[in-house]
Amino acid sequence: MKIYSSSPYDVNLYLNSKQPADKPALVAGTIPELSHDTDTVAISPAARELAASDLVNHSAIYFGTAQINDSLNRLLDGQPSEVREAAYGIIQSNFITDVSGEEERAALSELGFAQAKYMADNYMKENDAAEFMQTIRQIGAISKTRTVDPETNEIRYETPPQRPVGAPDDYIDLAYMMKKFEPKTMDKLQEAITGGKDWNSILQSFAKTASARKDWVQEFREAAGRQTGDIAEESRFGNASTVSMAEFVHDIKAVIASAGFKHPELLSDSIEAFMRTLGSPTSSSY
Repeated sequence: MKIYSSSPYDVNLYLNSKQPADKPALVAGTIPELSHDTDTVAISPAARELAASDLVNHSAIYFGTAQINDSLNRLLDGQPSEVREAAYGIIQSNFITDVSGEEERAALSELGFAQAKYMADNYMKENDAAEFMQTIRQIGAISKTRTVDPETNEIRYETPPQRPVGAPDDYIDLAYMMKKFEPKTMDKLQEAITGGKDWNSILQSFAKTASARKDWVQEFREAAGRQTGDIAEESRFGNASTVSMAEFVHDIKAVIASAGFKHPELLSDSIEAFMRTLGSPTSSSY
């Protein structure tokens, strides 16, 4: 199952109008110096006996919007690798996830806010902690825009109009405007980019149209000016202590055991992964 944001390509009115003449291409064939025999991988008996908790799966880096990306990069810069991994793990496992059930996603989101609060309280200074939680709330808001294409099962999330860090005041997010006002043009653009065709002419043509439509620009400015992601952190896990990992996990597991969740194993797996990532003892110690 694939997951997409609503703005898969960074297109704007300030793009260079020159499209590179030389494009990379895939060429089939063989390399004489190589045998091209079938490669094999040997796995030792010890490796086969590794427990699931010993396997390391690194979380994908989440971009979201330029502002979210900038915030996460600044706040996680200089933090231990496990803190960075835990932050992106929360986003991937609790917010931007492929879990299909509404109830399950809601519960994971609540747990994600609690885990983010633990990180903010224990790894960040006051101002950074407040910004981190605001950024997590923005991601939580984006997660609520989730839709699934019934034909392809592709998951999409709507990202708000965004202005890249350092962009001029008159910046226009063409990807947002194209999808909103001319979605068929967006489909053509994506097909052209994917197929290696002349996407530049489609983009430039729309850029001219958009710049002349004052009503479009005005609507974009109003949407971009609205605050995004100011959602409440209402959570059944909100009272979990963040004084120590031991207390935090104890409180979380107590809620999981008593709240009557339909699929408590999703939540148990989430808190176990969070605990392992931050280097704490296994749950059996509590």
